[in-house]
Amino acid sequence: MESVFLSTGQYLGFINNGYLFSRDGKYLGWIESSFVWDVNGNFRGVLQIIENRKYIILNTLTIQPIPRVPRTSPVNPVLPNPPPNAPQIQLPVGYKDGFSI
Repeated sequence: MESVFLSTGQYLGFINNGYLFSRDGKYLGWIESSFVWDVNGNFRGVLQIIENRKYIILNTLTIQPIPRVPRTSPVNPVLPNPPPNAPQIQLPVGYKDGFSI
């Protein structure tokens, strides 16, 4: 399992077998390559590694990919112990977190 953070440093959730879950185990979406899609098949951003941590970042100034057919929710995984929050990062102009809490 891989932890995912928001730019504020808050722990968003985790990735398990290509699926994204919130910190409390709620199914949020899935990942194809580095593209992240929500439960409705909408593009939410790109999975990026910044300072050895994973973030889902959306460039609001570009044309977004067309929505995908939604994927069904997988079996709920065992919740990992949440990591401590990370230091806040500064996103460039036009970028924002793909998900928020």
